[in-house]
Amino acid sequence: MVTVCWICLVNNFLKCEFPVDYKKNYYPNLLTWKELANLINIRPLMSEKRVKLLDPQNRRYEWYTHGWMKDKNTYPPSLLRSLLDEFVVYFSDMSRATEKLNDFASNMENEYQRHTDAHIYVCRNTEIEHPFGAHFDLSHNIIVQCEGKTNFKVWKKIEDHAFERRPKLDMKEEPILDVIMEPGDAIWIPMYYPHQAISLTPRLSVSFPFGDNENAAHKQSFEDRNWITL
Repeated sequence: MVTVCWICLVNNFLKCEFPVDYKKNYYPNLLTWKELANLINIRPLMSEKRVKLLDPQNRRYEWYTHGWMKDKNTYPPSLLRSLLDEFVVYFSDMSRATEKLNDFASNMENEYQRHTDAHIYVCRNTEIEHPFGAHFDLSHNIIVQCEGKTNFKVWKKIEDHAFERRPKLDMKEEPILDVIMEPGDAIWIPMYYPHQAISLTPRLSVSFPFGDNENAAHKQSFEDRNWITL
């Protein structure tokens, strides 16, 4: 485990100086393909609200359900497996999916005093064009590469962010950061900084988004991070 000066990061963040950054081998073995497979095989977890298909056509799917199912809005495993080869997919509300993800999110909440989530991104087919293209987010993000290689480009902050549509920006300037991320590497991307991820191999990564200084949260409203052992 790489030692992190969380206090330094917090001080920068409170000053609204959350800088673009990139660190090699920052958090190895955060999540593996095998661990993800174990998660997506738990059908009750794979609800339509949690599974986000980045499908430009926004297609809808229907499936047979039986009487024993408590949540009928969960993807059948065979369908989900085929969709993983067809689209870029991410899974939201996954910050308690594993103990490591929970611990990482807990560190962020304790030090930044912000709510955070974990979004697990999967790209199994490198021929797929990422539907976001170059875009900026309305939250700060720390992204950890877990499997595969990804080319991340980050451009300087867009001051005029009153866009109706943030995806697929036409970035003509040279990026301020252009790196090949490998397993364990992490990148810091502040809000309003355009960025683009290009999968060079099948990719598994986790993005930890959290709000800006105006959305500082109260400790009482944080996710319960206690991890049950039996």
